[in-house]
Amino acid sequence: MSRRAVLLSALPLLAGALGCGRPPKAELDPKATLTTLQRARPEVPPGDLATALTTLAWRTHPDLAAAKADLEAAKAGIRTAQARPNPSFGFGATKAEGVPQPWTLTYGLNLPIELGGKRRFRVKLAKLQVVEAELGVAETAWSLRSGVRATLVDWQQAREALRSAEEEATLREALLKLQEQRFAAGEIGAPERATANLEAQRAEAARLTARTGLDRAEAALALAAGTTPDALRTRLAAEPGPDLQLPPAPAERADDALVHRLEVRQVLVDWDRNETTLDLELAKRIPDLQVGPAYSLDQGVKKWTLGFTVELPIFDRRQGPIAEAVARRGVLEARLRQVEARALSEAELSRSREAEARARLKAALQVLAESQARLAVAQRAFDLGGSDRGELLAAKLEDLQARSLAVEAWAETRRARLALEDAFQKPLDPAEQPYPFDEAPR
Repeated sequence: MSRRAVLLSALPLLAGALGCGRPPKAELDPKATLTTLQRARPEVPPGDLATALTTLAWRTHPDLAAAKADLEAAKAGIRTAQARPNPSFGFGATKAEGVPQPWTLTYGLNLPIELGGKRRFRVKLAKLQVVEAELGVAETAWSLRSGVRATLVDWQQAREALRSAEEEATLREALLKLQEQRFAAGEIGAPERATANLEAQRAEAARLTARTGLDRAEAALALAAGTTPDALRTRLAAEPGPDLQLPPAPAERADDALVHRLEVRQVLVDWDRNETTLDLELAKRIPDLQVGPAYSLDQGVKKWTLGFTVELPIFDRRQGPIAEAVARRGVLEARLRQVEARALSEAELSRSREAEARARLKAALQVLAESQARLAVAQRAFDLGGSDRGELLAAKLEDLQARSLAVEAWAETRRARLALEDAFQKPLDPAEQPYPFDEAPR
């Protein structure tokens, strides 16, 4: 056989090989990624601070970007599942000695034919993988929302603690000066003066501790929002203090948690995947065909053949995988009961914690109102000359302590409501928009 004949016979294989393109080359540079992160200074969007920081986290946080990348990879898997098996081509040459036309050339084509709907089930499994990736994006988005709002409460409480500590330090310093004057006049003894001095020192130490706590809370809030403390500081400086009001009681029922909990939906996706896997294993009991038309030039004689190959399902009838899928139904049923029981328990506990926190806040607000009333009376008495400065300072310290307790109760109520939202994985505010899945992180 001539070299030209061999080359012509190999042309189909060469054409297939040359037709396989390669995507553009890509590299992963950790240093470049780190530089990008260090230079990033995303601005906080306008609007309510909690909503703005949540939106900022959804746009910039690398955790959500990773979840979105997993989702895109899962979507690409659908194309893989939709692919059909390629045919194959074969060529052979045989030389016989002592005959006028010694070469026998054989060309064979193998056409695979899938039966039983296997491709359809593979595509369905790939689409369920996309749904699971979407749940992963939603879980990450909710986790970022929870983290932002929890650290925001911590920051608000830390800021109020610093304000309270600074005000107390100022009041204690004024009270110390007053006691110094009284001691010099012989109106009080050394123990009273020492007590005032000790309280002033304690208040100053508390102020320094509160300053450190606020710095840490600010750094934690910036980390949760996917930005830097410097980029966040201007916006935080303009944020007003907490609204010390009693929030309304939530209307959600405990069984609502079963509707919104992402882990419940995850179990349902696992169930669908298991059922589709079972369908695929049942379809695999139907053997695929391999149809093989062939042509040969046998010592000058042209021959055509047509044959097929099929697997004989004698020993393996997919009994093992089918039994595994059937048995997994029980596992998923048990997991669903487990998830539902935990969801109901967390919802009930969160509702109880929220109710207790609201009751505590109500009592603290009542105490604050009473202390403010006493402070107003003391201020009027001082202005009219009916009391001295010491009594007014004592009333201010009492009011400051009452406000600190109210802020603490407010923060606990906010944390309890966040825990309730986590139990339902649903905002208590119906006006709050859910995570926009069609908006990729920027």
